[in-house]
Amino acid sequence: MRRPPFVSTFLVGLGALLATPAPARAQDTIQSIYEAAKNEGKVSFFTSNDVKPNQESAKRFAQKFPGIAVEAYKIEPGPAMERIIGESTAGRLTVDVVDSPVSYTPLLMNRGLVEPYPYDKVFGIPTEDLLFEGRSIHSYNLDVPIAFNTNMAKAGDFAGGWDSIADPKWRGKFLLEARGIVFPLLALTWGEERAYALLKKLVDNKPIIIKGGTPTIEALAGGQGAVAIGTYGGRVLQYQKEGAPVDWARVGPIPAMIYQQMVIKGAPHPNAARLWAWWTSTPEHREELYKHHYFGRLRGPNVSPLGKMMQEAKAEIVFESTDANEMQRLLAKAGAMIGGLK
Repeated sequence: MRRPPFVSTFLVGLGALLATPAPARAQDTIQSIYEAAKNEGKVSFFTSNDVKPNQESAKRFAQKFPGIAVEAYKIEPGPAMERIIGESTAGRLTVDVVDSPVSYTPLLMNRGLVEPYPYDKVFGIPTEDLLFEGRSIHSYNLDVPIAFNTNMAKAGDFAGGWDSIADPKWRGKFLLEARGIVFPLLALTWGEERAYALLKKLVDNKPIIIKGGTPTIEALAGGQGAVAIGTYGGRVLQYQKEGAPVDWARVGPIPAMIYQQMVIKGAPHPNAARLWAWWTSTPEHREELYKHHYFGRLRGPNVSPLGKMMQEAKAEIVFESTDANEMQRLLAKAGAMIGGLK
């Protein structure tokens, strides 16, 4: 049965990190890859982003590279990895590219399901934007600040930084996203003992558990809680623009995930896949992503307006480690603590 565009689901992954990068063919250029991609006719990718920015970016992609259909399927990183592994094992791979934060990549790369490619030589992508020895391309960041409902809390409530969120006054008024990505990231700068001690205090304070960054901001905007951890700065700005009483605390460190694009080994449309993966690093794609979601880069020369707000607030940003196995371990530890709530 044909899958409808932008179907929801979920995935996870990482890989054989010592393999020698596969050389580009001598004739590989953006134009030659485009010609081969036209023969393939389409590219299929899994993304955790919503429909609109991908549709608008795909329109601009089609203007530059006509003849290649873009099929995007909305699916969260964890389930996405599981599906890719299953399809690859069965020899019926249907997806070409997947986007994912670092912490969800080990299962793909450890199984050799993502191969290196000289994106720097063929597409001119800066080497600092290539991760895991050329296996993935840094596309954008998702920050996870302290968010609050301005009718139920005020910026001054968080002057004490992250320890402020464990105040007993938030008991029953605190929204905590179920995966707990904040705490592995805080552990990178604070150490595990302090980061998970904070999580324990929150757990003891009986938070309201919600799964997903968007449901978390929806609950916060609707007054189901006064404070939230697990939604994104871009989502806060988006809901602010729509009139919701939400804001983010200008305190650091602000945890941030590194979202990458990975072309799957055995992709049915490999040339279109590489072309699209590169496209997600271009100013055109970043423009659409920020226009519709306020997502973008938080470091480097292409920092987004939200990233500049954080710089102006002098809020330190702590990024995911590229030690993906360690990130996965830390994430599992947080998930176990949150999942144990009754």
